[in-house]
Amino acid sequence: MNNPSNPPASRRRYDSLDAWRSLAVLLMLVYHFLYDLYIFGVITHDQLFCTPLNIMQKFICCSFILLAGISTHFTRSNLRHGLTVLLAGAVVEIGAAAGGQIIRFGVLMFLGTSMLLYHVVGKYIERLPVYPLTITLALLFWLTSFWTDRVRVLSPFLYPLGLMTRNFYSADYFPLMPWFFLFLLGTVLGGICCKYPDSPLLTPHLPEALTWPGRHSLLIYVLHQPVLFGISYLIWG
Repeated sequence: MNNPSNPPASRRRYDSLDAWRSLAVLLMLVYHFLYDLYIFGVITHDQLFCTPLNIMQKFICCSFILLAGISTHFTRSNLRHGLTVLLAGAVVEIGAAAGGQIIRFGVLMFLGTSMLLYHVVGKYIERLPVYPLTITLALLFWLTSFWTDRVRVLSPFLYPLGLMTRNFYSADYFPLMPWFFLFLLGTVLGGICCKYPDSPLLTPHLPEALTWPGRHSLLIYVLHQPVLFGISYLIWG
């Protein structure tokens, strides 16, 4: 029997992972506030899309996607979690449309879809050897990123796959190619975490202030932009 005070790895939360997610949440709030300043003309295009902020934006996105992949091993139901995230994504996209902004297949829609796909195919992926799988996924991420950046299609309905028309636009866009392969890399990391649940990298006990945002990241994501945009509008609108 499992000791109730030491739950199995698949049911445990790790402060280090929550703290990583908290850092991504904090940087996201900063970046999106700067984006709102750009919308209201307070900062310029070159200031927002400078190299340091571009690197920060990539770190935020990759962190959320990798952590979502890792968490597939710790959730009770990827099906339920995926549907919840999809619903949150729909709320965000409808809210953005109401505010005059276009979001198509944003990060929450991508993450929800990826969780549902993993619910179906995860048991098969987990049987594959780790090192060849990791190399293959990394190559597919790089190759599909290179390909989808350069290919344009006529059909306007293929954008969830990463295939865009020439006039496609979305303020937040994370198609399955290439990002699903990064998500799957996260699931590989999650499998490694389950094999070594007592690793010193996973088990440090951290203050709640460092972990609370990471444990409530979905709620923060849904609510933060209306709040930040509202504050920006009141000051600079």
